[in-house]
Amino acid sequence: MSRQASSRPFRDKRYSVTPEHCGYPTRRFVARFCDVWIGQAANRSGAIAIVRAHVALERARQALAQADADFDLAIAAGRTG
Repeated sequence: MSRQASSRPFRDKRYSVTPEHCGYPTRRFVARFCDVWIGQAANRSGAIAIVRAHVALERARQALAQADADFDLAIAAGRTG
């Protein structure tokens, strides 16, 4: 799989969208997080949408983890209501 220089149009430099040959007849735009493949699309805007969805899922996951930790602390302190 050939890879061109990363194009990072995001504030979070851990994300990249790069045109790559990945098993399709033509190049596809591959979205990566920390150089790990998260998705591919036929066009750049589709790959950017994949990145935005991944960002939203990561934020939701972090918020849920924080809420869970806060709840555990409240239980430990005897406050559940």
